Amino acid sequence: MKAGRIPLETGRETAVRYLHRPAAKLVLYLFLLFAVHSVAAGAKEESQPLAGLKQIHAEVKEMGPYPGDDFIRREFFVGEDDDDTNKDVQVVILIQSFEAKEKMTVRVTEMAREPAGSRTSVAKTSKALVCLVAGDRVKILSSDYENELLERLVPDILTAVRNKKRLLKLGNRISLSGSGRPG
Repeated sequence: MKAGRIPLETGRETAVRYLHRPAAKLVLYLFLLFAVHSVAAGAKEESQPLAGLKQIHAEVKEMGPYPGDDFIRREFFVGEDDDDTNKDVQVVILIQSFEAKEKMTVRVTEMAREPAGSRTSVAKTSKALVCLVAGDRVKILSSDYENELLERLVPDILTAVRNKKRLLKLGNRISLSGSGRPG
């Protein structure tokens, strides 16, 4: 045998070792594939409420402030009924500008009806979400909600905002001095 050469191994255990290498590579490949997929899915789930919050911010900001205010404050009601008095979730959104950023506070209050068939509701629970909006980025600063509940709530709030905008646009088209018909 010459110096520097390694003798070839023969026998059953060497063959088994070489057979397991492709299997080990396959197992490692599949593990990495599933790990990357689960990380990507987790990132997508985390960004879903943020994307919805960005849309809510854009929609509410488009509505603008009330005359004389230097901030935007709008109130919405979440629920299936067209009449806001029959909805049990009130949402107040406040947008304040600070330099190049905007702070959006979303306060969600669940209402409970007074007994004896009254149309009066009182606050049962109230939770808040505060986020910072800078350009295309949204960052949640504080939240009373867990991520799973936030994923279900944000689309409902966005729907309530869009419904209110639709009603306000319809109201602007109705002539109050005339016959009350759209015109």
